[in-house]
Amino acid sequence: MSDTLGDALRAAKSRRNVQSKLIIFESGVSKSQFYRIIRGTESPSAETKARMAEALEVSEDEFDRLFAQTAALQRGGTDVDTSDSALQQGSSAAFKIGVTAVAAFLIGGVLLGGAVIILQPSVSTTEVEASVSNAVEGDKTLFIDDVTIPDGTIMLTNQTFVKTWRVKNIGSVVWKDRYLKRITPQSELLCSSPAMVPIPETAPGETVDISVTFTTPHLPVTCRSDWKTADHNGNLYFPEMHGLYSIVKVVTDYPELPD
Repeated sequence: MSDTLGDALRAAKSRRNVQSKLIIFESGVSKSQFYRIIRGTESPSAETKARMAEALEVSEDEFDRLFAQTAALQRGGTDVDTSDSALQQGSSAAFKIGVTAVAAFLIGGVLLGGAVIILQPSVSTTEVEASVSNAVEGDKTLFIDDVTIPDGTIMLTNQTFVKTWRVKNIGSVVWKDRYLKRITPQSELLCSSPAMVPIPETAPGETVDISVTFTTPHLPVTCRSDWKTADHNGNLYFPEMHGLYSIVKVVTDYPELPD
């Protein structure tokens, strides 16, 4: 039996054999808000609680019990381990992508003891979103799968690749004249891409594949870019939801395989 929401998250991932990002997506909130709730530092709305309980495969009463227990541990000064340490720590101490060359260099890597340590930034999308919310009642979306280029795929420098996500329209609104908008700022030390790509018209209940063409930078780096649904003016349809993202590791040469 789970004692905290962190325990429930780990159990749900194990039972469902899924990654955290799918559970976050189903919960309908941003990653940072999701982990604030999981750690007991922010109370969810009734709708968010219902969606998170469903994603975690617990009843709403059980969710309330777990949240109360988690919050009590936090108030008592106990560190609540939500595991997935890179993700959870990233929500409170994420590398923030800046617009200066120095910040971009830090994203690329740090020279330490003669070795290049590659950093994987966790982008706080609220840092760069300046668009107006375009939320529509009854509009809902669900991430299904990474069709191509799974997270962590190794790519060569200056290589072009096409990343495809599959999502489903689980709401009651037809998706028409919509775009996938890049939230992460462009940088010569991140994978380049168009600012927006069109989303094919998608009726409620249908799935759709959305593809973006990327080109890796000229230096080894771990590239992450975050994307959200928007209209032609860049106004977001799901501003509070955890968006799609692509993560690839860029190298100058593929590693040699052992004999």
